Amino acid sequence: MSPARVRLPRRILLATALMAVAAACAPGPTTTSGAGGPLRIALPADPTCLDPQQTGQLAAMDISRSIVDTLTDQDPETGRIVPWLAESWTISPDARSFTFVLRPGVTFSDGTTVDSTAVKSTFDSLSRLPANGAPAYIRGYTGTTVVDPRTFTVSFAMANAQFLQATSGAGLGILSAATAATPLEQRCRGQFVGSGPYVLDHYTANQEVVLRKRSDYTWPSSIATNKGAAHIDEVRFVFVPEAGARTGALSSGQVQIAENIQATDQNLFDGNGFRLLVTSAPGVAPPLSLNHAGILSDQRVRQALSLAIDRRDLVDSVVGTRAEPATSVLSSTTPFYTPTDNLRYDPVEAGRLLDEAAWVPGPDGIRVKDGRRLTLNWLIPAPMPAHNEYVQQRLRRIGVDVQLNVAPPAKYTEQQAAGNFDITAVAVTRADPDVLRNLFYSKGQNLWHLPPTELDTYLEQQAAAVDDATRQEAVTKAVSWILAHADTVPLYENAQVHGVAQQVGDLETDASTRLDLHDAHLGESRP
Repeated sequence: MSPARVRLPRRILLATALMAVAAACAPGPTTTSGAGGPLRIALPADPTCLDPQQTGQLAAMDISRSIVDTLTDQDPETGRIVPWLAESWTISPDARSFTFVLRPGVTFSDGTTVDSTAVKSTFDSLSRLPANGAPAYIRGYTGTTVVDPRTFTVSFAMANAQFLQATSGAGLGILSAATAATPLEQRCRGQFVGSGPYVLDHYTANQEVVLRKRSDYTWPSSIATNKGAAHIDEVRFVFVPEAGARTGALSSGQVQIAENIQATDQNLFDGNGFRLLVTSAPGVAPPLSLNHAGILSDQRVRQALSLAIDRRDLVDSVVGTRAEPATSVLSSTTPFYTPTDNLRYDPVEAGRLLDEAAWVPGPDGIRVKDGRRLTLNWLIPAPMPAHNEYVQQRLRRIGVDVQLNVAPPAKYTEQQAAGNFDITAVAVTRADPDVLRNLFYSKGQNLWHLPPTELDTYLEQQAAAVDDATRQEAVTKAVSWILAHADTVPLYENAQVHGVAQQVGDLETDASTRLDLHDAHLGESRP
């Protein structure tokens, strides 16, 4: 059952949240910032952990992306992998060994040198974490061989074709050797050392994270426009869960950027001294993630859930016109995506499948079987997205009772790991189809309790493929299997929508939609 919730009038919630923003932006609300900042950004939630090796939450990555650099970068326009900390690399013919050469003259924020030993400690540390998120990208890691201070080879027990792209993500950001010895709990609180253009000033739980720039920074990605230190001296992230409060803070000038602008408010910031930064998210389309260990072990029930959702109506009426209905497990901006026609709306067929599975309508319309109601527990990390209630209502029409169980992020993670849910929603934003292996590989963390099947083979084949044609074939087979067995219910292709004050210039996102603050500036023109 959902936890009891006390509903307050919206205007009280809004006022309370705005007070929290004002406190976080002390000494008081302002309408402008000087060229050096601070730049204030409203995020929808405190991610509770900032360590990029331990979390893939968007809010956390928006922050840590400015603290850590990566061996490579991915051009968001072309998808091409380009140099960053590594000035060059070679890949063995069997895709099991990757040799990199580091650029010279790079230091961590503690003054130590970014060298091969630091890279080795970064990957050694990552390989000891549970194989979920970033650690999954180095599954099969056998070690890093230091050739000299600038040259090293990363090796795997089997082919790992996706590894090069993975080196462009903040999850594989290079950390100082001392960080590897820091307790994981402290790293979550921001006690990790990177070589990025910003360093952590402080992190106050449920309130704010403040970053300050490194004035000696001169080693950005090869595709960066700004070749020196960041233009903005201070960046202040404030946590504002209430969507109305975020838009209120942006429109009043208390913040200059607000993340996740709701569809109903987006047009307010398309002009009038603001702009919208809209980025289509590659990776796994936001889904219903289904636990195969309970009622949803029956494929017919899973298929019924998928058939009951009118994805076009969901997008048009709730998510917003800047999103698109899902046409596959992968979003269309993901390399190796191919469209499918498997995701249709057919509530009549959904009902027939539930009848066939012996779930029959009860007195109140909710289906029952052997005296048990067809009730599903949907575990949701707070704050709850607007579309969840829409999905709940649509599933009720076919006789499925969905209980919305909203939990704080830390509690959510605990409950998810324990398998205490029927439905949750996990999408992974990454411009590579190997995201499928993160979520659907029964030999991985396997949060959905998937049984071992041919799907594992397809996922291994796409990870091992050293040419595009072979990889495309394996990805297509994996996607077809997932959809045919309703292992997940893709809903829509997401678009990250930031509201941005006009005074913020050259703000972009990286290939995985994380905020890129290095080139950003405040004022009419670039310094």
